Amino acid sequence: MRNLLIISDLSYLQSIDESSIVYGGNVYAGTVTTTTTGLKYATADAGAVAIGETTYTNAQTKTNVQNLGSLDYSRADATATAYAKTGNQTALSRSSSTSISLDLTNR
Repeated sequence: MRNLLIISDLSYLQSIDESSIVYGGNVYAGTVTTTTTGLKYATADAGAVAIGETTYTNAQTKTNVQNLGSLDYSRADATATAYAKTGNQTALSRSSSTSISLDLTNR
C-alpha cells in the first residue's frame, strides 16, 4: 500500500535566517566473541562495530597454553565493547567469552 501526503497550503510558513544542524537517524552497536580450547591449543576471536555520530569500539583477546608436568592447561578469553551515539539515541553492546581445558595425564 502506498501512502501519499498532499500539502495544499503553505502560506503560514515563515523563513528563518539561521539554522543549526540536527543530527538524527539510527545508531547501531554490535559485538561478537568466540573462544575454543583443547589439548595444547586455544583460540579467541572478538569483534565490535558501532555506527553513529560518536562511536567507540574495543576488542581484546588473550590465549594461554601451558604444560605443567602431567597437566596440560589451555585458556582463551575474548571481550568486546561497542558504543554509538547520535543525538539522544544511544546503543551499547558488550560480550565476553572464556574457554578452559584441562588434560591430566599420568606421565
